[in-house]
Amino acid sequence: MSGTWWLVRARPAPTGITLAAGSAAVVATAVLSAAVIAPSALMARLVAMAVCVAAAGAVSGNLVSALATASIAWTVLNGFLVNRLGVLTWHGAADVVRLGVLLGAAAAGWLAVLSGRVIRHRRDVVRMRVWLYGDGFASSVPEFKEASPSG
Repeated sequence: MSGTWWLVRARPAPTGITLAAGSAAVVATAVLSAAVIAPSALMARLVAMAVCVAAAGAVSGNLVSALATASIAWTVLNGFLVNRLGVLTWHGAADVVRLGVLLGAAAAGWLAVLSGRVIRHRRDVVRMRVWLYGDGFASSVPEFKEASPSG
């Protein structure tokens, strides 16, 4: 196996497309959580955004896009769900924790998809080795075929 075995993917989606989709999901989640969750329940709003970011990381399968979506989610969370009217302010350790939670959720979503890809890749490699070395489909064909009555 080469050094890039963890990059197994047939055709990755472009980073810009997945980032745009993740950003749209973040905005939709922010609007929904602002309408449903009370303003005093900041932890519930953070959890909703973290779930959205993890899903975006899992769907995109692109680490750069997942981390960029997490940073956009942090600005939306800070500006509209913690503060009012899009005002970005620094709250010290609380903002570091929020950013860490969102970045961790993005990495977790990406790692979940990555582990599935690695398992699928390893299974395919084992199947191919079995087939190539004659332990699979090729060995089920008899070496000498007997002549049939029809010819």
